[in-house]
Amino acid sequence: MVPVLSAVYAADKEKTLDEGEQQYAVTGIGCRAESAAGEMAAVQRRFGKAGGNVAYHAYQSFKTGEVTAEECHRIGVETARQLWGNDRQVLVATHFNTGTYHNHFVVNPVNMWTGKKLEAKYEVYYKLRDMSDRICKEHGLSVVKNPQRHKTARSVYFAEKNGEPTRYNLMRRALDEALTISSSWTELSAVLRKKGYVFVCDPYRRYATIRSLSAKKCMRTFRLGAEYDKEALQDRLLENQWDIRVTRRYFEFMRPYTREYARKNPPTEKYYRQRDFYLHLPRVTGYLSFFRCVAIVLGVAPLYEKEYRQPLSAECREACRKLDRFTAEITLVCREHLDTPEDVQRFLARMDKEMDAITAARSKIRNKQRGCADPAERVELKKSCAACTAELSRLRKQKQTAYNMIEDNPKLKALLACELDAWMENDPYLSLREKQVLRNQRPSQEDKTIIR
Repeated sequence: MVPVLSAVYAADKEKTLDEGEQQYAVTGIGCRAESAAGEMAAVQRRFGKAGGNVAYHAYQSFKTGEVTAEECHRIGVETARQLWGNDRQVLVATHFNTGTYHNHFVVNPVNMWTGKKLEAKYEVYYKLRDMSDRICKEHGLSVVKNPQRHKTARSVYFAEKNGEPTRYNLMRRALDEALTISSSWTELSAVLRKKGYVFVCDPYRRYATIRSLSAKKCMRTFRLGAEYDKEALQDRLLENQWDIRVTRRYFEFMRPYTREYARKNPPTEKYYRQRDFYLHLPRVTGYLSFFRCVAIVLGVAPLYEKEYRQPLSAECREACRKLDRFTAEITLVCREHLDTPEDVQRFLARMDKEMDAITAARSKIRNKQRGCADPAERVELKKSCAACTAELSRLRKQKQTAYNMIEDNPKLKALLACELDAWMENDPYLSLREKQVLRNQRPSQEDKTIIR
């Protein structure tokens, strides 16, 4: 971020004004607050270091309602002076636009006296955090005890905020549902196994871990939240041991395979249809049939008449976030009659030819537009150029959809395999030996790829 933009953002009156106190708190260290951007740029030009990282932006936040505006700004100025001293120019601004007081630091990386440039490595961040924590403790303020080093990805954060089925949300939901019908670690592991997860909680291990059936890497449960660490899970299980209803719900959910169960609950016609469908999933050929199977597995299309169902595996439930993308792919397959990789290859070649022709036509229109003196004709040429641009945009989207279809094909095959595993895991009529035989009999196909 350049110094001008950083300084403008930090000194924005709409963010620094507090409706209750009407205070404007901006302080410059080694520079004046009104001309901080110009003075920082002058120092950089004097030492010939105007390129590269020309400013660093950091912030310091406090617990809501714990500090006043004056105290927040005073701590921010003290933190900046003790950390950077009088060697670097720093602009400190106090904001209240997020509902809690916090400070912004705009730091000039070039030393005012030596010209040495600051490298913002991890040690600089840790120094700022340690200095802020020490000053806050001196003022009797709270600090974060166990800060997380790795933050959630931005896309995942907003997806969880919008309630979309992300991997972490699905894990939390599975744990919450399993904890309502489990009273021991063994029961919790068995219930999560039927929900598509492998849960491990060894008494000799410090952390409990969870992963999906097809995943290779485990995740520690405390990363899902403080209420999912090992101690919190153990407390919830101990509470369930005093409730007999939990044990009843557990046995109702597990439905253990026995000859008596099979005799009292014989398989229905619907069960056989679903079994035949899942056992023949890997043998599906053609893009149209393949995407229909994907739609059935994801629960957006019926298997037979109106038999809609929810996906069993965690991977398929998470893939429901990409329904718009899959819808565009199946629409392209049906409209252009793309059933084989060769059809997709011919479609991409045709798109390239059409785009080249439209691009050449647009170039001619632009050349005529430059030399045209008639205003009415210039308006018509401009409309024609806009129409060519819109058509190019449509063709590019179709081309990108075709590439997405090629990219998603192996991933969707893996999703179908995960759903087959989840179906066998939840089948009450299959024994462990029969499940293993079915897994070994699963045919393997070589994925056909198209070079982009």
